[in-house]
Amino acid sequence: MVGVTRNMEQKIKMEDAFSESDVKMYSRGDIISGTVVQVSESEILVDIGYKSEGILPVAELSPFREESGIDEGEEIQVLVTYIDEERGTVYASEKQAEYEKRIDTLEEAYRNGEVVEGEIVNEVKSAGYHVNLDGIRAFLPGSHLGDDLPSSLDELRGQRISFKILELSRRDKNLVVSHKVYIKELEREKRKALFDTLEKDQEIEGTIRSIVDFGLFVDIGGFEGLVHRSEIAWKDLPVPPPEYAVGTKVNVKVIDFDKEKGKVSLSIKRLRPNPWQGISERYAAGARVDGTVVSVTDFGAFVELEQDVEGLVHVSELSWGHPENPKEIVSEGDPVSVVVLSCDENAHRISLSLRRTQSDPWEDVESKYPRGQVVSGSVTKLTDFGAFVKLEEGIEGLVHVSEIDWGHVNHPRDVLNQGDAVDVKVLSTDAAERRISLSIRELKDNPWRKFLEKFALDEVVEGEITEIKDFGAFMKITPEVDGLIHVSEISEQRIGTPGDVLTVGDKVQARIIGINEDKRQVRLSMRNLFGPPEIPAAAFEERERERESQGGRRSGGSKRGRDRGGRKERVDRRFLDETGHESLSMRDLLGQANIDDDDA
Repeated sequence: MVGVTRNMEQKIKMEDAFSESDVKMYSRGDIISGTVVQVSESEILVDIGYKSEGILPVAELSPFREESGIDEGEEIQVLVTYIDEERGTVYASEKQAEYEKRIDTLEEAYRNGEVVEGEIVNEVKSAGYHVNLDGIRAFLPGSHLGDDLPSSLDELRGQRISFKILELSRRDKNLVVSHKVYIKELEREKRKALFDTLEKDQEIEGTIRSIVDFGLFVDIGGFEGLVHRSEIAWKDLPVPPPEYAVGTKVNVKVIDFDKEKGKVSLSIKRLRPNPWQGISERYAAGARVDGTVVSVTDFGAFVELEQDVEGLVHVSELSWGHPENPKEIVSEGDPVSVVVLSCDENAHRISLSLRRTQSDPWEDVESKYPRGQVVSGSVTKLTDFGAFVKLEEGIEGLVHVSEIDWGHVNHPRDVLNQGDAVDVKVLSTDAAERRISLSIRELKDNPWRKFLEKFALDEVVEGEITEIKDFGAFMKITPEVDGLIHVSEISEQRIGTPGDVLTVGDKVQARIIGINEDKRQVRLSMRNLFGPPEIPAAAFEERERERESQGGRRSGGSKRGRDRGGRKERVDRRFLDETGHESLSMRDLLGQANIDDDDA
């Protein structure tokens, strides 16, 4: 019985030994192949040839598996992460197996600065993207995406993209890549190759990549050169013209380059001859040429005579008239015939005239508008000193403010409006100075004749204050005639300004103390309206003798006053103050000599 038991134990030990020798032995870190036998929500069982199936947690699956997951019967490779010898259980990881298989290759690429390829699989919010480098996940910062790629994840998915490795830590499993660095190194290589073959005056076909105010950036084979706006055309350009657009193919000439600074200067205009060379022979002064208006400004119009050659028609040379705006005469695109005034080849300037292609209306203006002729016109402009009236195309005359009305006019706009049709009388014509003086008031009855027939010196008149100045106030005597009350003639008391006593609209009485027919002026006084004060006889006789000894100039004026139909003198010589001296009047302030000359 004892022998049978011993034989069974030996048999069992032999079976155990046979079983153990038939089972594969693994160590931690080994990469092994297996077959998926069961899939659950938390783990996958993999037949790895061990005495029990290996356990693959779902979290240890490859991070780049599709949403369909893993299927039973699928062949996979895993890395042994832990062995529980008591339970005979092996734990494995698919993602670590892929990492170990690929990391050696990536480390070598990192050390050698080589390019690696991968696909962007998802976006890390506000940070960057996850990249699949053939099984290993890397991080791509958003700032290292590069300008040549779209930022939309939908557009990035599925693209095979090149990267340079920025950081790699096997221990921390940290891997950072950059497409931007890859692009810069690629551009550096292209630039070196380009500069090695670049030559001055070389003609190259390029593509416009960007447009700025100062020029065009053109890609000439992996590198962008600048066509400054001054090198686009032989004429001045404030900005690149609209016919140049991003993506347009354009031929350029290399005019300079700097390998050290990495700059290339290009030109478009130098592909054709300079049209300004010898231009003075083609556009001599006095020549009549045709062109097209390409620009209209406040100071004139630019006319294109040929490609890159433009001349200026100054606003004064657009017409024989005086247009307020050049656009009243020409518009962009208008074909015009012009006369060359001057051509400066060095300054690249041509002065043109449009009006000299037309007959000069001022040539026979003196015969068309003789002095005294009454003509019709329209008001074109109002200024402080008068109104301009258009008589015909190219001819305007001036109605001075003093010739608008017989009465006082503060400003022409008080009487006239721009565009008004008016009848005027020609006062004078000067063809050489291109001036015509006109009058509106000459077509009206002269109120001075009526005034002189109705009023005389020393008469008291009543009227309304129409205007107040620092030196006095104007009073309307008749609808057409105003008189001036000097500040010294307003009150018996000394006053600072007329506004201290009077306001516009006041109705007052005043005495006429002076009339100047030539200047059409009337002087008034509000002092002593009810007759002069009594004058001491002695003082009066002494003053008379003094006047006679000085030549009696004023007596001549008095005589003229008596000769004019018995009218009173313009100033009563008896008008003296209590001391026998003449009171201060307009005569004293404006100058006795001037008044006497007027009276003479």
